[in-house]
Amino acid sequence: MRKIKRRLSRCPVILFAFLLAMCAESVNLPTVHADEDRDKARLSGETLLLYGRVERALKDLDGFLQAIDFENSAVIGTNYFAVSVGGIDAIRDLEEGRGVDPETYAALYAGYAKPEVAKHLNLQKTESTTGALVLRIKDADGRLRYKGTAVRLYSPTRLRSLFQRRESFRNENDRQRRAVFGLYVFERQQRLGRIRDDSDRTEVQELSDRYRKLQPLLNDLDAALRGEAVTSSVIAGSNSQHFFGYSLGGIDVLTDLSERHAVDPETLAAIYAEQISDDYVDSFQFLPNGNVEYDGEQIKLYSADYLVECFKRRDRLVLQSYLR
Repeated sequence: MRKIKRRLSRCPVILFAFLLAMCAESVNLPTVHADEDRDKARLSGETLLLYGRVERALKDLDGFLQAIDFENSAVIGTNYFAVSVGGIDAIRDLEEGRGVDPETYAALYAGYAKPEVAKHLNLQKTESTTGALVLRIKDADGRLRYKGTAVRLYSPTRLRSLFQRRESFRNENDRQRRAVFGLYVFERQQRLGRIRDDSDRTEVQELSDRYRKLQPLLNDLDAALRGEAVTSSVIAGSNSQHFFGYSLGGIDVLTDLSERHAVDPETLAAIYAEQISDDYVDSFQFLPNGNVEYDGEQIKLYSADYLVECFKRRDRLVLQSYLR
């Protein structure tokens, strides 16, 4: 990571061009079709049980974040990335046209927008002769738009701040963690225009406790998935936690990078935010046009078709975990 920053610091014009491209034109991120589902092998019963525990904990946390107005999702189902960073107002992001988080970005392209959001998108849903879902963006340039404004991914700066916030939530010291959530709640309440009251203390304690209890569950699931050799990550931080990957029962990011030259939305966001593990940072090259290469190959986002398969896989795993 330090090497990436040093290279960019010596090239301020290139850095500016990269940031500008990401902020203004990130909707044009190239995509690649993934024509097979690597999840053909089912998770073991023990791992599926761990998956269910994590899914229920995240769903419960999502409900709490919604109850205190910290989470306002634009997509169907739980936004795992949003929950991991303390909630995101995706509806406001869309209305203001300032970019969206990576999971919202992916879900919108995959046709998982809530009905009240979908009616404002230029995305047409039809069925093929075989009954399969067919998604088509109406505009000739292929850009997804909400109320006429192109849907973009968050800027690298904002993505970086979200990954750093996620990492700060994992503080093992109770007093320090409560201080982190105290500041976070205060800042969110300010943005919501609320006056501080005694309920803030309850919210701080609730969030601190819920994220503390979530960590061992995530650690257990992460270890189980790695034990079954179905997952890998390049994201920086303790254990390189990858919430989109957890939701799919594991993603082999290293294979995606080396063979498909395409990655899931959370990994792509981490790459552009420079939140890459030191073990892999030297393999990435940022180009003047805003693209990123891995070992000389341009990295792309999963295609809309494959994103659909990803969200279907998540739905299947959630159902399987509840039926156990």
